[in-house]
Amino acid sequence: MNVMIVGAGGGIGRALLELYIRMPSVQRIYATHHRSVSSYSSTVQWLRVDLGDPGSVAALGQQVDQPIHRWVCCAGILAGAHGQPEKTLRQLAAAKLQHDYQVNAVGPLSAFAALAPRLRDTDMRAVFLSAQVGSIGDNRLGGWYGYRMSKAALNMGIKCLAIECSRWRSMPTIVAVHPGTTSTNLSRAFTKTRKEPVQSTAACAAQLFELVESLLPEQSGQFLRLNGESLPW
Repeated sequence: MNVMIVGAGGGIGRALLELYIRMPSVQRIYATHHRSVSSYSSTVQWLRVDLGDPGSVAALGQQVDQPIHRWVCCAGILAGAHGQPEKTLRQLAAAKLQHDYQVNAVGPLSAFAALAPRLRDTDMRAVFLSAQVGSIGDNRLGGWYGYRMSKAALNMGIKCLAIECSRWRSMPTIVAVHPGTTSTNLSRAFTKTRKEPVQSTAACAAQLFELVESLLPEQSGQFLRLNGESLPW
């Protein structure tokens, strides 16, 4: 079995990588990153990919030469050089909105498209980490325009993927997953005053691993929590 982890240099992606390295049936792991990452094992083939750069994403298809049986996209952006999450309309900036869309929605979907010829093998399962704040039906607080909007766009893309890919000869299982609030570089600055406990990357990755390996074809096209419960779009 061959695995692709997009965003394996981040907290959740790296923890998930360690679990798949220990899985006996895994022959190769393609792991993407956009910063320097030390090697884990001979099983891992690191690929430098920047989801914020369409050219870098398009080149991904030329770097993978084996069929992929597990696809997990752990990449995403909340804050960075383009600004912090917007609390009000006054803070909206086109450059940040466009960057959020590129990294959180356009990049992951384009990466999947670039590898489509490698994703048609039997029992292929694809998981994209989304966010509950990207749920339109669950939005009661507003704010965080770029992050919410880009994750909602990702969710729609995943739903479209699941419908289209159900027509493939070997139908993959494709889902969006809310990983829950996790202590990562993405969330750390926004969870310092949180009263509820924040899960570790290891705990999140363990549940994510179990979910991926237990997915059923009838779950394709759903938006799920780590425990398999459905979330509203």
